[in-house]
Amino acid sequence: MHACLEECRSNCEAGDYCGNKRIQRKQWKQMEVIQTEKKGKGLRVLEDVAKGDLITEYVGKAVNKLFLGRLFRRYANERMLYIMALTNEIYLDARDVGGVARYVNHSCDPNCVVERWKVRGLHRAAVVAKKDIPAGTELSFDYQWERRRGRAPTKCHCNEKLCRQTLEV
Repeated sequence: MHACLEECRSNCEAGDYCGNKRIQRKQWKQMEVIQTEKKGKGLRVLEDVAKGDLITEYVGKAVNKLFLGRLFRRYANERMLYIMALTNEIYLDARDVGGVARYVNHSCDPNCVVERWKVRGLHRAAVVAKKDIPAGTELSFDYQWERRRGRAPTKCHCNEKLCRQTLEV
C-alpha cells in the first residue's frame, strides 16, 4: 500500500471545483461482479479507465491488530479472505460488511493498486488504476499476503508470465 495521501477538507477554497475529493464524492467507475472459473467472484470494469483513476473504495468493518488473530482463527477453513491492512494497527474485514471492491482478485502483475488516503481525518483504502484498463477487464491488485504459520500457501490463478505461484510474498 502506498504512503498516505490526503483529500481536501470540506472548507477547501476551491469549493465545488475541487478535484481532490473523489472519495468523499464517491466518484467510482462503473463495475460489475462476475463469476470467474478458478478465483470465485471477481470485479470487472464496464468503462475504460485511465492510469491513476480512482476506481472504487475498499470498505469493511474496521478491526484493530489485537482482534486480527481471532479473525484468522475464525476464517481458518475459509477459502476466501477479505481482510486488508489499512494502517499498521487497523485492518478492514470485508467478509460480511463490505463493498464490491472485496471481489477484486489477486494478480502477480495487477492492473490496480490500493492507495491509503486520509479523508476528513480517517484512513481509507482506494483502488486506483495502475495502468490504462479497457472496459470489460477484470480488476486485480497484488494481495502481498504474508506467510502465516500453520496456514498452507494459497495457490495463485493469475496466469501471468511472472506468477509467484502463491498469493503470499
